[in-house]
Amino acid sequence: MSNQAPFPTLAPDLFVSPQISRQDILAAAAAGVQTIICNRPDGEEPGQPSFDQIRHWAAEAGIRHVIHQPMLMPQIDAAAAAQFAKHLADNPAPALAYCRSGTRSSFLWAMGQAAQGADPRQLVQTAAAAGIDLTAALPRLQEAQA
Repeated sequence: MSNQAPFPTLAPDLFVSPQISRQDILAAAAAGVQTIICNRPDGEEPGQPSFDQIRHWAAEAGIRHVIHQPMLMPQIDAAAAAQFAKHLADNPAPALAYCRSGTRSSFLWAMGQAAQGADPRQLVQTAAAAGIDLTAALPRLQEAQA
């Protein structure tokens, strides 16, 4: 991987991003990203690339592990966070997770980390350092904490 990460970092092997483009995928591939996780439903807003288009661009760039786990914030619970963590564990790192703003992807990661006993306040700070505001999700992270 290059010394300069092209995307904000949540964990050593996890980047987060708002909606990605073909150029972003090329940058991800150049940075060594091996897995892309899409947390965005198709058709969420006009003009967004479909998951199939993202998968096609990723294949062109040499990224073979592309996962669709579409979520809306109210749907994110312990089971969804566990599935996200399983995607990370079962696929090669580093990974790039994205949604419309990066918030859902970050929240899925944080919920999984909280369930493993991580400090919810530290998770909110880590997300903030990546440009994601999870302050409103702190109570849910505290509930998820093991």
